[in-house]
Amino acid sequence: MMPAPLSLPQSFRTLAALICLSLVLGGCGYSDEMHQRQTLRKLLWHGKFVELDQAIDQAYRERQKGKLSSNRLRGRFWELQQTDGNFAARFDAWVANRESAHAYLARGWYRLEQASKIRGDGPFRSIPAQRVTAMRDLALRGTEDMAQALRKDPLCAMCVSGQIYANLLLGQTDPTLLDTAISLDPKLYQPFVLHLVPLSPQWGGSDDAMTDFIDEMERRGIDRSILDRLQAQRLFQLGLIQQYDTRDFAGAREKYEQAIAHFPDSDALKNLAELYSAQGNHAKAASLLERNLSENDEWDLYSIEALAQAYFADGRESDGNRMLRRRAELYSRYRNGE
Repeated sequence: MMPAPLSLPQSFRTLAALICLSLVLGGCGYSDEMHQRQTLRKLLWHGKFVELDQAIDQAYRERQKGKLSSNRLRGRFWELQQTDGNFAARFDAWVANRESAHAYLARGWYRLEQASKIRGDGPFRSIPAQRVTAMRDLALRGTEDMAQALRKDPLCAMCVSGQIYANLLLGQTDPTLLDTAISLDPKLYQPFVLHLVPLSPQWGGSDDAMTDFIDEMERRGIDRSILDRLQAQRLFQLGLIQQYDTRDFAGAREKYEQAIAHFPDSDALKNLAELYSAQGNHAKAASLLERNLSENDEWDLYSIEALAQAYFADGRESDGNRMLRRRAELYSRYRNGE
């Protein structure tokens, strides 16, 4: 069974509807990571495929120089894969016009994301056959794109990561893929977590299975930052069971607290803040959401809105209004492609 999702505010879904409105040329001088991501999406929407490949090439050069982490580079492709169905033709045109490794990789992740959305949450056996067929078709096409990208860029760890994710959707396993991904880029977190999550109880595994995997990675000398993130994810998965399945909220809080002691996992911080808010401890909830904005994504809509609500509930009206202004700025950036 897939892990229970966070409860997102209605405006998060509204934001998705504004994506196409954001794709206008120009900007007002932003240079943060969100601007870098939106620039790629804007170039894709307008069919500026040469400039798009050049922008991604520049990002790879920055990674090689140590100016951009592997995981932040992955985040830029994440921005592209999160686009809606209106972008399908743009991805096809990018591939047709450029046939670049970047184009195949981005379209592959986009197809896998669409396949995941078709699948939805819940046990596989509960998914209607028609949805299973559509999901499998997209996942297989995504796998083909990953293979094409790998042929053009044999060092593409994100391509191997995509193959691992496709196998999860298709109910397949290939234990060699993780080793391949590690050999290509041992600092890319995604292959590790894609291997860990299916070992969790939600997927039919166990805490022992997750612990054994993390211990194995430690014996293999994997970077401590990766191990800490895996421990945080393990505890987050256990906390999800207590929060949503057994309704043991005290136990869930404990697991989430343990998780963020290892690494400030964004989902663990959000869920923990939600539990403290439900308990009436709005000051604690606010501090957790502030940490998420500070250490993960300063423009995370969920955290901005939840933080505004926590501030107002705690009697901090000026801080709540400040967050509402920040939300308005976020919407403006999406509308204006900034």
